[in-house]
Amino acid sequence: MLFFWKNWNTAHRTVYWTGLVLFLAAVTGMIRAWSLGLRNVVRWDVLSELIDLPASIDTFTDGLFDFPVTGKAYVITEQFVASAMQTNLPAAKLVTMGVCLGLVFILSAVTRFPRVPYLIAMTVLIVLSATFRLEILQFPGWFGSAFGGRLPFLSVVLVFGIVSYYFHAFKPELSLPVRLLVHLTLALGFWLLFSRLAGQPLPALAFVGYAMPGLLLISVGFIFWISTEIIAALVYITSVARPGRTDSQARPLGLGNFLFISGLYLANLVLIWLSNTRTIDWNPIIVSPFILFLISLVLGIWGFGQQLRQNEGSPSFRDSGAILYLGLALITLLTLTYAFASANDPLVEALEDTIVYTHLGVGLMFVVYVIANFLPLYRQGLPVYRVLYKPLRFSLLQTRLLAVMAVGVLLSTQNFFPFDQAVAGYFNNLGDLHAATGENRVAEQYYRLALKSEFQNHKSNYALASLALTQGDKVTATYYFQRALLKQPSPQAYAGLTSVLLEDNLFFEAVKMLQQGIRAFPKSGELQNNLGYLYAKTSVADSAYYYLAASTGNTAREEVPQTNLLAFWVRNPRLLSLDSLSRATEAGDYEPFEANRTALAMLRNEPDSALTDYRPDWLGEPLTDEGLSVGRFAHLYNYAVRNRTSDTTLLSLLLRMEQNPANQDFTDDLTFARAAGQYYTGHKRTAFELTDQLGRDNERTGAFYNSVTGFWMMDQGLYRKAAEIFGRNTDTLSTYYQALALTKAGDPLLAQSLWEVAGHNDPALQTLVRVLYGEKEPATDLERAFSLCYDGSLPESRQVALFQGIRDDNLKTIAACTLARRNLSEKQTAAAKSWYERTPQEARLTPYAQSLLTVTYLRLRNAQGEFDRTIADARQAVIPRFQAEKDFIVAQAYQAGRQAAAARQHYARALGRAPFNAEVVVAAAEFERQSRQTEKAYNLVLNALPLNDTDPALLKAYTLLCLEMSLTDYAQDGLARLRVLTSPTDYQAFLVSYQAKRSLIEKQREAFQ
Repeated sequence: MLFFWKNWNTAHRTVYWTGLVLFLAAVTGMIRAWSLGLRNVVRWDVLSELIDLPASIDTFTDGLFDFPVTGKAYVITEQFVASAMQTNLPAAKLVTMGVCLGLVFILSAVTRFPRVPYLIAMTVLIVLSATFRLEILQFPGWFGSAFGGRLPFLSVVLVFGIVSYYFHAFKPELSLPVRLLVHLTLALGFWLLFSRLAGQPLPALAFVGYAMPGLLLISVGFIFWISTEIIAALVYITSVARPGRTDSQARPLGLGNFLFISGLYLANLVLIWLSNTRTIDWNPIIVSPFILFLISLVLGIWGFGQQLRQNEGSPSFRDSGAILYLGLALITLLTLTYAFASANDPLVEALEDTIVYTHLGVGLMFVVYVIANFLPLYRQGLPVYRVLYKPLRFSLLQTRLLAVMAVGVLLSTQNFFPFDQAVAGYFNNLGDLHAATGENRVAEQYYRLALKSEFQNHKSNYALASLALTQGDKVTATYYFQRALLKQPSPQAYAGLTSVLLEDNLFFEAVKMLQQGIRAFPKSGELQNNLGYLYAKTSVADSAYYYLAASTGNTAREEVPQTNLLAFWVRNPRLLSLDSLSRATEAGDYEPFEANRTALAMLRNEPDSALTDYRPDWLGEPLTDEGLSVGRFAHLYNYAVRNRTSDTTLLSLLLRMEQNPANQDFTDDLTFARAAGQYYTGHKRTAFELTDQLGRDNERTGAFYNSVTGFWMMDQGLYRKAAEIFGRNTDTLSTYYQALALTKAGDPLLAQSLWEVAGHNDPALQTLVRVLYGEKEPATDLERAFSLCYDGSLPESRQVALFQGIRDDNLKTIAACTLARRNLSEKQTAAAKSWYERTPQEARLTPYAQSLLTVTYLRLRNAQGEFDRTIADARQAVIPRFQAEKDFIVAQAYQAGRQAAAARQHYARALGRAPFNAEVVVAAAEFERQSRQTEKAYNLVLNALPLNDTDPALLKAYTLLCLEMSLTDYAQDGLARLRVLTSPTDYQAFLVSYQAKRSLIEKQREAFQ
């Protein structure tokens, strides 16, 4: 009957169902550990590499020359790295617990055996328990030292033996659940006691390691016992009647079918045996021995009951047989599970050979047993399965004895090699124990002992290679990795050997090793990714793409090759345009991939508004003390340096990350990212201070930070400071920008020698320099516009002549607007208007030229007193570079119209974008002073002055505000500095105003007193 437990009482059913749940859990665990294989103890780690690519942080122009703020974008490439051999501690704990439960089941079952079988069973259990070596748990004091350290073992035997004998001899009527509960309680007590007293840091691992011989004996015996079950099932299939058919079809399948199916089954076992012993060099299609074991195991649940019911005098299946079977099955399953979970391949092979040899030897003898005893019954079409274990001529015991001999013959053909493998597996377990406790020298000795028994086993060789790597011994690691590849190669061993070769700079040898690994494991996505990763470092782009694309479908972590593919395309824009790549790339949740996607946006110079889509999702999460991963750092950096949206969370996070010691490898980059964030969305002075500090403190990358600082200062109109910063660098390009900055600052004489150095090997630049200094007549539109914009000493007639020679509408507009603005600064409104009216009409201008034309027009309206028209016409948009100037012009218009609130709002906007522009700062300070906000006005000037301390207008405003705030000493200092910077006439004119202001303040003070 299939559901034989239906007629049992509730207590027995509950016990059996509990055992079945444990049985199914053990089967599941074994299948999972089997499927994971080496991944149980060797994980695939991911090693990320940062690669910086030149990228534009910002670009601005003056209409004639572009000023690229060139920085870097970080892309990430990743490779899979096989970890060192680990010990599977969770598996050891679960196996230890399961073995204890299995022994409890067995002990509870044998108490119902007859006297002699009981004594035999108890003797076997005691002997097996002695092999568990409980003394290795290192108990303290007399408990661990008495009787030569065997007191724990004696205690267990004494307690369980007395209780077991009591149940057997004095209380045989006690039900199975009661016996099981008592034994389980005792086991739990010993578990808690041993866990508390054990001095061994890893008691479960130690127990499993040293108990393995006893567990193997139980497992081998049980596998031998159930190896008849598949043949027994075939007897059932071929001798059972088939109801619901015609008389001829209702007969059993019969002896012929039994022999045919049994022959196929035994042939499969023979092929497995021949394949495992390398007798044949081809790979037959076979059923795995472990599948056969699981089938036998499940069939044995019913088959073992049949044996007990058909043999008179056997113990009751309900009272003892059922849980005895479950206990033995549980221990065997867990032994197999631990062999898989620890990737102990010699132990796995020993158990595999056990399954093959027992099923082949016992199966063959059992077929003989069936034919010898039940041939007449088969011929009569009778249900042989009902009397299968009631032989007529040849007993089952004799059959098993012959089967033992057959198994022995099979083992002898291999010189009993499975025993050597079992010994190697045992030593591997002990090596794992000592490796886990940090006793590497002892672990090495055990692993080497395992190699003496099975020198090609993967477990020992990989473990020794791992230990060698922890000690920095690459030569030894290479040797053992190569040994690990001899018999049972693994992708992890190929990856480990490749890593060692790469560390020794043996690049091409590493490539060859990965190629060899892929030939052995064509579906290993990890090896494919790594080979593509290496090819990406060379010019073999097609191979890099092939392996990275192939890896995507062959690894559980597809995000890694996808990240590498994106990095590959970003680094090779000639193969695929960045615009096409961007359209084909969707957002993900893998940080390195998102870092590469953000780098792609940087390289494409995506609009500022689009960059918010690349903001890291984790910016708002609570901070921890952990350092940034490579992926998070690259994503954060790429986003921060290109973000143009005010984000206080971002700036705060960058500061915290910068201060975290765990991020010391990224400190400079985080500081620069914060500087970029401050410049574009926060406080520009803080940005200058940060990049200036980076430039001074870093010899290797100082020139880069100096260049960025110089460009930002030129963007703010701080040309003399920019020239000073560029002067720290020694490269020709920095000299060029230094000369350009000095020329813009109105000091072409000081810049002349720099121009000569910068143009030494650049004929085009030499031509511009000669034009600038009047040594050559301008011949091109650019040369004419350059002369008009950069040479402020040209007479008007010369200006007109050069202007009329320009044909390009954009250059003509830029030149006319520059001259108009120059005249406006000199209070020559009519001349400014004349130049403005010479700009091309209805021309198709660049955004820069159009914006320059707009702000020049607005300035002209203000100069003519047409403030309402300025406000009305200010609706026309301009590029960001001119937004501060536009806000400033509109603020002046509102101020003139006595609209203080609007004026203050636009002044604030202008100051936010251009806090060091002398014209803006002086006007805003004067507005605040007139609004009786003297201290605020003073702070505005004081903030701008350190970076613009050569501007006379700013220094005048500072001096007067110092007077107004009664800071006389500071005012005197400002006056002294002004005397050096301005002309005597201008100084004398200001001195009159200064003295008058000072006299007025002193009179007011005296009147107040």
